[in-house]
Amino acid sequence: MPQFDPAPLASYHGKVLVLRGFENVDEKTNFYSYPGKGRYYGGPVLTSYFWYCFKSAFTKLGVNVFEEGQGPSGAPTMDVKLVRIAEDGFTANVTVAVSSGRPPLMKSYTIAGPTITDFQKSALESRAYQMMTALFWSVASDPQFQAIVAP
Repeated sequence: MPQFDPAPLASYHGKVLVLRGFENVDEKTNFYSYPGKGRYYGGPVLTSYFWYCFKSAFTKLGVNVFEEGQGPSGAPTMDVKLVRIAEDGFTANVTVAVSSGRPPLMKSYTIAGPTITDFQKSALESRAYQMMTALFWSVASDPQFQAIVAP
């Protein structure tokens, strides 16, 4: 669960969002792992980890989150492509489509991770969670994203 104060994002409460799958399209990685200084991360759960983090965070904001094919007609639909995944950060391309005939929002968000100074598992996990929170916050606090999902 990304850790943040939901108060600044109160406009999301009661909104609806269809959260489609997260896809890893980074050519330097594959669906199963990404390399990092002799260590490998990932597995089939990597992209679902991102999906569930976003779902949990939107739910924390009071958003009614649906999986693809289950949401109400006309609900905004969010797709995320992970285009760069590395120890120093990651980049995600986010597309939000609406059925109102309005063009979709297509935007790239890049998160830089803090320098790794502690290689203990707990410190690395904490750092990864901080980066996940930063990515979610970057997307959810974006005025263009808010204009579509939480007008």
